[in-house]
Amino acid sequence: THTPRHSATMASEDESALLPHKLPSLRGLNVDRVLNDGKESGVVALLGTFAGCSTQAVVKLSRPPIPVGDPDALSRAISLSERAPWSGMEYGYYHGALDPLFAPGLSVDVLYPGCLYDESEEAREKLLKKHISRNTAQAPVAFRETVEAYESAHVPYIRAIPEGAIGWVYKILALEKETERLLFNDPTEDAGFLLNTDPKWTTHPDHNTTPKAMWNGHASTRDLYCLGLCHRKDVKSLRDLRREHLPMLRAMAETGRRVIRETYGLEDHSVRVFVHYPPQFYHFHVHYTNVAVDIGVQAERAHLLDDVIDNIERDSEHYAKCAITGRMGESDELWRRYREWRANRDAGSA
Repeated sequence: THTPRHSATMASEDESALLPHKLPSLRGLNVDRVLNDGKESGVVALLGTFAGCSTQAVVKLSRPPIPVGDPDALSRAISLSERAPWSGMEYGYYHGALDPLFAPGLSVDVLYPGCLYDESEEAREKLLKKHISRNTAQAPVAFRETVEAYESAHVPYIRAIPEGAIGWVYKILALEKETERLLFNDPTEDAGFLLNTDPKWTTHPDHNTTPKAMWNGHASTRDLYCLGLCHRKDVKSLRDLRREHLPMLRAMAETGRRVIRETYGLEDHSVRVFVHYPPQFYHFHVHYTNVAVDIGVQAERAHLLDDVIDNIERDSEHYAKCAITGRMGESDELWRRYREWRANRDAGSA
């Protein structure tokens, strides 16, 4: 197998053996802990160690939506086994197995910071800790972030994130990775951006085997999820946006919608364009989804891009001055820093 054979804290002559995309199965994973049983989120998260490795990995398991673009092919791809005895009435109960050649039974994400050889051991440990926190079942919390809280707690949190945490973003922008997902790219430094299909869009037609002309009007567009990455490297989040960024923001809003409309046949009124705060990673990016998709659109997390543009047009310093409500998990490092800052503030004013 291609499961890791060397210590994850040491560089290997065959580094491909340690990369998370080279695994034919999960047989080499020794599970240390179930982080999330998936009953609420629909995503099972496991923490474990692959054979031969000294550091852990997070493995996420979820069931992608059942593709219904070709219902006849779907029915032919399902085999049945009895789930319960016949009651004598009109009901039949079965377990169904979907032919993996028709559609995947599971989506599997392997998060393994141990493969980042250019990062220090401390940096890899921080990334692993972040992934464990984000994928552990925990109660969500909301926090009203003032400018003082941002500068005192959030900025130090951002500065502590290892540079390698967004190395994958730069590889995409350099067209070194995920080129099969590419929908649009304007490399202009100040206002350019790249638009990709997001891996969360699991029902998308196969990028390599399905002609692009067949994507237009495909049944999977009801699950549409795309990601826009700006080429600027000096904008980390909503807080950094000013009037000078309006050309970039307008391009991401208008051109992004146009590319989606031309590629998938989805009209503007069916597309939601938004940003997260706090973001999942600190390089400015925009999410594009079908309005029917409800992933990540909680009121205390999502900000519609058109509203963001409108706010900055009225006041360039809007996001530098306003308080913003954010959502995170109770075990999140950012939440810990917020609570620590608030406790020190309250103690100082007592």
